[in-house]
Amino acid sequence: MTLPENYKIVMVAPTAAANGVTYDIVSCKDAVKVWFVVTHVGSSDTDCTLSLVEATGVGGSTTAVTATFPIWVDNDAGTTSDTLARQTDAASYKIDVGAGGANQVVVIEWDPAKHSSGYDCIQLADANGNANNNLTALAIIETRYPQASLTTAIVD
Repeated sequence: MTLPENYKIVMVAPTAAANGVTYDIVSCKDAVKVWFVVTHVGSSDTDCTLSLVEATGVGGSTTAVTATFPIWVDNDAGTTSDTLARQTDAASYKIDVGAGGANQVVVIEWDPAKHSSGYDCIQLADANGNANNNLTALAIIETRYPQASLTTAIVD
């Protein structure tokens, strides 16, 4: 078994200014777990808060996730560190350039079993951030049914 046969990798946000990123909604219908891997690059110190919202479909309306989830962070990525440190489970994470470095990696884990009744899709969301900084985000989806060509996760 290989990575692409067991894990769907989706770019949910190409590189964009950290103050207004729109992320794709990801279907969790065939997912065991979903990890959002976010890279933040830039030294302008305006905190950017990451959170999750759930949806009834990839084009549907969303509602904020209130459940907590595991978070890992490398707040000085590629400079002096390549280690992700486990944070306290929370319903959001604040990227703070003033407390960390300019290059940060954040990993957020979502367990689809935590969805509220009627919801089966998840989306990364952010608030604030600085237009001079950049964010990029991937969703890595552990699939229930490994196969050579995985089904789409951003189309219902």
